[in-house]
Amino acid sequence: MFKFYTFVDTKKMDDTGESPVYIVVRRKGGGRFWLSTGLMSRGKLDGLSFSAGTTNGRQRTMVLCRYLQQTELVLQREDVEAMTDAEVKQELLERVFGVMPKARLLTLAENVAAFAETKRESTRVLYGITERKVAQFDARATLESVDGQWLERFRQWCLDKGMRINGAGKELRNIRAVFNWARRQGRTANYPFLDYSIVEEETMPNNISVEQLRQLRDYACEPWQEKYRDFFMLSFYLAGMNPVDLLTCRADAVKDGHLHFVRQKTNKQGQRKVRAVVLPVVAEAEAIISRYRSVEGWLLSFVDGRTDYHSFLKKANEALKKIGPAEIVPDRVGKMRKVVYHPILPDITMYTARYTFGSIAANDLDISERTIGMCLGHSWSKNVTSRYMANDQRKVDMAVMRVVEYVGAEAAVVQQHTEP
Repeated sequence: MFKFYTFVDTKKMDDTGESPVYIVVRRKGGGRFWLSTGLMSRGKLDGLSFSAGTTNGRQRTMVLCRYLQQTELVLQREDVEAMTDAEVKQELLERVFGVMPKARLLTLAENVAAFAETKRESTRVLYGITERKVAQFDARATLESVDGQWLERFRQWCLDKGMRINGAGKELRNIRAVFNWARRQGRTANYPFLDYSIVEEETMPNNISVEQLRQLRDYACEPWQEKYRDFFMLSFYLAGMNPVDLLTCRADAVKDGHLHFVRQKTNKQGQRKVRAVVLPVVAEAEAIISRYRSVEGWLLSFVDGRTDYHSFLKKANEALKKIGPAEIVPDRVGKMRKVVYHPILPDITMYTARYTFGSIAANDLDISERTIGMCLGHSWSKNVTSRYMANDQRKVDMAVMRVVEYVGAEAAVVQQHTEP
């Protein structure tokens, strides 16, 4: 239940000697709030009437009475009792005084979240991280308030938090993508990246030599590490196939000795024509695929029973970094039960297979960059006339087989082959 009454705040008298008139609303057993009527009075009211000294006092009295009648009608509604005081106040402002709420300007973090909703789940996770970082740095920042200086302060904040230069650059690239999207949506005309360049360090390829690859392939690793090592080698045998693409392939992707798939990365870029990558399934790859056949329709069993592939990839990277001699050492309480690994390749990741395939093909076998690009599924390497497609596929097949043979045999023997 609500009660309301008028109040003239004589402490706020203006230069003409008039004071503002309010309607005060009180909830029984609760709080109260004030509503400005926009009317002014010379002294306190006489009941509901303005004093005789008030200019146009009669007209002001009629307006105030109308406000009070409309206030009563709103407060007598059954649904109002369930509203909060803030909601009741806003309802009265709209219904009695015609004051509509101002459209709140979304913050930059909220715009990042809105942009993330247009993406797939895996990409949403990445933009969710950017959203949280932006909110932590400046929760009030908007699309309009961000400029080059703000971007540089954000970059420095990321570095101060322990991020690397390229990590901070990645967050800035995400923010830039949000601004590009917001401009297309008509949300803003501001573009702070017009005069701001994202600073990043050149990333060296995380490849390993053919000798290291052979060592990894033949190493007597622990049984629990074998499937992760096999997954790495399978990626290499399939021309450094991206592990995400490999885990999301269905069982029917292999046809006539070739694996057909569309790269997840290319497919996400919204290109009108996305061409499938076709790779030969060499004997080494077929042996691994046969060893890990899925019962759920996937090409591989690694994702059977999982809701997504992220957890497997994380474990794969962790396992690869532990392949090597291990020793048991005392733990904190002195018991011999702590395992310390001495990895043969401490910096290896699943993506190393892709870098290694490209590096061996280019540096060891002198295969052309264009042919390597076709093996890796790079879209820039496929801008050729359709009548040459048969020749292109033959080059891909021959290049993959040359690299796999080179790893599995003596270099002097393989070098006798000529590039397709």
